[in-house]
Amino acid sequence: MYLCMTTDKLYRLGFTKDEVRRGERCCLTRIARGRYVATGSCDDVRHETIWAALSEADFEEFGHQGDMRDEIEPLRVLIRARAEKIHTASGRWRVTKGREVFSHLSAALIHGLPIAYPAETRVEVFRPNVSRKYRHLYVRNRDVPSAHRKMVGIYAVTTMERTLIDIARDYGPDLSVPMFDEVIRRSRTTRFRIEAVLAECPESRGDAAVLRALDLTDGRREAPSESIAAVRFFEHGIRGFEPQVEFFGHRGEVIARVDFCNHDARLIVEIDGLEKYTMDGRSSRESLAAEKAREAALEARGYKIIRLTFGDLFRTSPFERILGILAARLRTG
Repeated sequence: MYLCMTTDKLYRLGFTKDEVRRGERCCLTRIARGRYVATGSCDDVRHETIWAALSEADFEEFGHQGDMRDEIEPLRVLIRARAEKIHTASGRWRVTKGREVFSHLSAALIHGLPIAYPAETRVEVFRPNVSRKYRHLYVRNRDVPSAHRKMVGIYAVTTMERTLIDIARDYGPDLSVPMFDEVIRRSRTTRFRIEAVLAECPESRGDAAVLRALDLTDGRREAPSESIAAVRFFEHGIRGFEPQVEFFGHRGEVIARVDFCNHDARLIVEIDGLEKYTMDGRSSRESLAAEKAREAALEARGYKIIRLTFGDLFRTSPFERILGILAARLRTG
């Protein structure tokens, strides 16, 4: 669990500057200037006041995926900290209140959209007449119409459709397509609605990227990794793969469902992840045994299976290999 602590709050709890610095070596993690996260208890009795605060305030898990996605968690803290500062604006912060709106990946986190990897670890906002980059803040000079902004709790944020459009404009499809797939699969919006918002905020650049991302969208995909793989297929000219294809047994039962399948080439591509082997309450050993049995059944039908890891999605060679195998199997088909 974690609790966001400001330097001022630590001082009010009785900590000195030296004690705060010592805390950074055990149970405090410095996220930004004046902002700390308490990430775990320690043996120092002087820090008990930090953990007593957990029973007095809302707190969340400080997520640990064991990969580069962990970099997203500090961003959540920074977003919350800035929202609190603006929400309780005083002094010079009053100028910002009402004019600043969270955008891009920061807005995506607020809306609960999947971020496949941390392309930006700074808080991103729109503010008219200001365009600057700071260590922990990226301000873009755009005036967002009231129809494209909303309040989500204490957050002034671009609407979900506008957020999707901005990400597709300013980032690659490997970030935008997983989000488009998610919202379409869960019926949180429609392509028609996204295109309508796009027509309301045309720009000289980026609109083609939004439409391309929409064309690559397929709500059948069930994970960001599958969406990224589909983007890589497009980038490498790999065609003919359908997502989430089911195979049936003699009695009509589903014996397998695969991430991608090209029936003409009898070629299957699976994206491996730890969650795939710990689903349905089974142990990883039981899941691996079931996976091997499923793979043997598919190979008995003449299908070749290629497995990719999440890291493979960011390398060229795995997709060049898929393209070569696909061409060879289609020739001999």
